[in-house]
Amino acid sequence: MTQFPTLIDQVAAAVLAPAEVTENPQHRAILDVFVEIQELDRQLAELAAADLPGVSAGEQLDTLTDLLFERMAAGAELSALLSTSCCCAAAFEPDPPGEYDPAEDDEPDFDSDFEGFEDLEGMDEFDDLHEEAVEDFLSCSSRPQTIVHACLDVFDAHGSPEYVSSAELVERLRELPGRADARWRYSDLNALRLSLILRRSHGVQSHRPRAADGSRYRAFRRADLLGALAE
Repeated sequence: MTQFPTLIDQVAAAVLAPAEVTENPQHRAILDVFVEIQELDRQLAELAAADLPGVSAGEQLDTLTDLLFERMAAGAELSALLSTSCCCAAAFEPDPPGEYDPAEDDEPDFDSDFEGFEDLEGMDEFDDLHEEAVEDFLSCSSRPQTIVHACLDVFDAHGSPEYVSSAELVERLRELPGRADARWRYSDLNALRLSLILRRSHGVQSHRPRAADGSRYRAFRRADLLGALAE
């Protein structure tokens, strides 16, 4: 998706059929957080003005506080993204030739008695070992295929409960190597980024179940993650 996520822009993209372009992950991250802020602002305004029957003032205040903290986290995330230099395009540009790089027409100046490189057969064996190691890593059954698989691994480690809190998921996922998605590494995850990735890419929404002491907390449900795998 390379257009702004509104109905008008989606219709325009479908009608005009613009040429495919490569999306900048940094720009998409900024856009996703901005849209998230708009949605949180809408929820805050609705909740502040709502008269919820059967909901006590204390429960409404707890919900409002949770939303407010999430909104503040989203604002901080947007500020961090806007202040981070975007190096995505530069990462794919070839390095300029170095000061001591030989010109293409230059030939190596070996001594007249140079007899060439000796036994290089070991290099082929080294390449084979490298390819085998890469193949073993990519096919390793313990390596999570997606962030949904990684989250379900955390659920399994906790005995497959119905819910696991966002905080616990983030703490465990940050220990993983590699990337959670095209924008963030697992080590860079926080509660907001986890929520964005799961909701935008996999359609998994967070919930606010009630803890044993009656308080509510932000969490994800195992059934939703399993449903995302089935789609």
